[in-house]
Amino acid sequence: MQKETFYEWSGSQIMRRTAIPSKRRVIGNEDFLIPTDLREWITSSDSQEIRLVIADLDFPTGKELGEFDQRARLVWQFVIEHVKYCPDEIAQRKLDFWQFPAETLALGKGDCEDCAFLLASLLLASGISPFCVRVVFGTLTQEDGSPVAHAWPIYKDENGGWRILESTLEKLPDEYEWPWADYLARLNSLPRYRPEMCLNRDHVWAIGPRRTQDVTVYLASRKRRMRSRTRC
Repeated sequence: MQKETFYEWSGSQIMRRTAIPSKRRVIGNEDFLIPTDLREWITSSDSQEIRLVIADLDFPTGKELGEFDQRARLVWQFVIEHVKYCPDEIAQRKLDFWQFPAETLALGKGDCEDCAFLLASLLLASGISPFCVRVVFGTLTQEDGSPVAHAWPIYKDENGGWRILESTLEKLPDEYEWPWADYLARLNSLPRYRPEMCLNRDHVWAIGPRRTQDVTVYLASRKRRMRSRTRC
C-alpha cells in the first residue's frame, strides 16, 4: 500500500538558479527568447496597475481575526471574475508564453501561470505577508485521471494552514469548500495537486515531503548530540 505524502508547501530547499530561458520573446523578433528571473513574474506591490485593482476592492479596514482571509478571498474572486482562462496556443499562438500580471489584467485572459502570477501579486499588494503567499508549480491529476503540468497559488490562512486558490476556476467556491492544500494532495483526491517547486518575490524553493518528528524524540536526540560533544 502506497504511503500518503504530506508536503512542505512553504518550500523545502532554496533553489539558486532561477532564470527561465524560454518564456518570453522579443517583440518584432519572435524567434529571439529572453532569459528572465522566475521571481520577476510576481509583480511588485508598488506597481500602479496592481495598486489600481486593490484600490477598487472593498477590503476590511482593520486587522481583526479573519480579515486577512477576507482579503485573500476578495482578491481570488476578482481574478476569477475578470480573467478568463485561455491556453497559450489560443491567447498567444505560442505553446508556452508567460504574461506578466499587467498584461494579464489588460488582456483579461491567460493560462494557469498567468492567472497564478496575477493572483499572487494582488495578494501581496493587499497587505498579506510574503511569508503567506506562494506560486506552486507541479502536476495536476484531473478528474478523468490524466496528469497535466500546472501552476497554482497557495495562501497560508489565519489558522496556519496552506490553502489552494485555484486561479482558473469559473466560480469562487463557498467558504466552507475552500480547499486545504494537504487535502487536495492526497493519493485518492481527484483532482490531485502534487507540488514540485514554489516561489514568491524573494526566493524559489524545491518542495519535498514534510518532515514530522515528535518533540520528545527531537529533544532526546539533541541531548545525545550535546553529550557526545562534551566527551570530546
